[in-house]
Amino acid sequence: MANIYYTLLTDVGAAAMAYGAVNGEPVVLCDVALGDGNGSVPAPTRTSTALVNEVYRAGINSITLHQDNPSWYIVELVVPPDVGGFTVREFRIDDAAGNAIYIGNMAPETKPVLPEGMTRDSIYRLIVETSNAATINLTVDNSIVIATHQYVTDRMDEHLADADPHPQYAKDTDLQAHVEASDPHPQYAKDTDLADHEADVDPHPQYLTAAELVAYLALTRKPATRSYFANI
Repeated sequence: MANIYYTLLTDVGAAAMAYGAVNGEPVVLCDVALGDGNGSVPAPTRTSTALVNEVYRAGINSITLHQDNPSWYIVELVVPPDVGGFTVREFRIDDAAGNAIYIGNMAPETKPVLPEGMTRDSIYRLIVETSNAATINLTVDNSIVIATHQYVTDRMDEHLADADPHPQYAKDTDLQAHVEASDPHPQYAKDTDLADHEADVDPHPQYLTAAELVAYLALTRKPATRSYFANI
C-alpha cells in the first residue's frame, strides 16, 4: 500500500522554517507519528500541535523531491508487517526536537497484523511544502531504512536506460582497440627489447663486470679479499 497524503504546515513549523531561512539553520525532519483519532477523522489546523491519539511513531524512511513540483517533498514512512491492529486517521511529522512541523489527516485505513489473518507493509507518502528547500533537512537512521518496491523499480529503470551502466567493465569497442594497438601491453618487454638487451655491451650496469672486479682487486690491500676472489 502506498498512498499520497497532503499535510498542513503548522504555525510551529512555519516559525521554525522562517527562523531557519534567516539564520541558515535547516529544520531537521526526523519522525512520523500516526494516530487513530480516537475513532473519528480529526480536522487538524495550523495551530494543531498534537495528534488526538498517537498509536505509532518511527523514523522517516526517505525524503525525495516531488518530480513535478520543486516546492514539494515526499516524506515516506514504512510500517512493518508485525506492527498494526489499529486504524490510521491522522499523522504528523516532527523535527529533531519533537516539534510538530507538519500535520494532516486521511480517510481511515486499517493496519492489520498477522494474527488477524493478514499482514503487509504499509507505506505512507506524505507531501510537505516549503518555499525554501534550503530550510529542509533530514536525519535518517540507516538501521531502519527500507528500500521500497517502487524505489527499487525506479533505480532499475534508470540503470537499464543508462548508456554505460557498468563503466568499470571494458566494452566491445575497448577490446577491439586493444587488439588493434601496435603495443597493447607496454608494461611487458617485446622481442625487439630482448634482442637489444642481449646485444648491449653492459646490459646490467647495476652489477660489476669482470674488468671492474679485477680493477677492484688490484687496488685492495687486503690479501684475504684477493685470495677469496682468486679462488672462486
